[in-house]
Amino acid sequence: MNTKIFALITKNLNLAFNLPKYADIVIDKNTVVNQLPWTPARFAKFKDAMEAELNIASEYQGTIESIVKDLDVRYSNRFFGEIWQPRTNDYNYTGWQLVEEINKHDPKAVLDVGCGYHPFKNRIPNLIGIDPYNHAAEYQVDILEYKVKPESYDHIIALGSINFNSKEDIDDRFSHCVNLLQRGGRFYLRANPGITHKTGPYVDIFPWTFEVVNEFAEKYNLKLDTFQKDSNDRLFFVYTKL
Repeated sequence: MNTKIFALITKNLNLAFNLPKYADIVIDKNTVVNQLPWTPARFAKFKDAMEAELNIASEYQGTIESIVKDLDVRYSNRFFGEIWQPRTNDYNYTGWQLVEEINKHDPKAVLDVGCGYHPFKNRIPNLIGIDPYNHAAEYQVDILEYKVKPESYDHIIALGSINFNSKEDIDDRFSHCVNLLQRGGRFYLRANPGITHKTGPYVDIFPWTFEVVNEFAEKYNLKLDTFQKDSNDRLFFVYTKL
């Protein structure tokens, strides 16, 4: 769940019901927003405050958890589909140099998870790109929706795409990638260590660290081959599946 949007909703709900007579109201992920004791004016003020912050309209029907999920999808669609721009030229290890690194291994099947505008297309052979937000991908799906045969790929790339929401969300996507990777295959990742996007402040960045990188290596029986700092304060790391 997007913790930033969740915090924004709960903050505004607590402001809306901050009088002593509302002291028994519990605001958590299971709170059904439209069943709270709203007055029309108070509900309109709450919705206006939320829309002013996110620039997304919502009727706020259902639980906070379901509303957060809906707002997160729409916020991410707008940010990654309309605002975010690639910076392939800026990176030392995860830019064009990565093409050379992968190609020297004579790749037979490569998956680019969250390929964006698909800059490596026609540069890396046997490459498939998936991305839920960008039409340049061969398949416009999230990694968790990409159901193909296990161990289908000898190389997998995830440059900033396994980087959002909770550690549980990260783990789900990471484990699915490992399942798609052949034994002896290589998994290349670029990660944001928790720096907020200036143009997308409600994109919930998971703060990758060396400790988490190493934890996942042990959990999924991977060999951590490389861990380096790339440009723009990003992390670059490579695993081999044992």
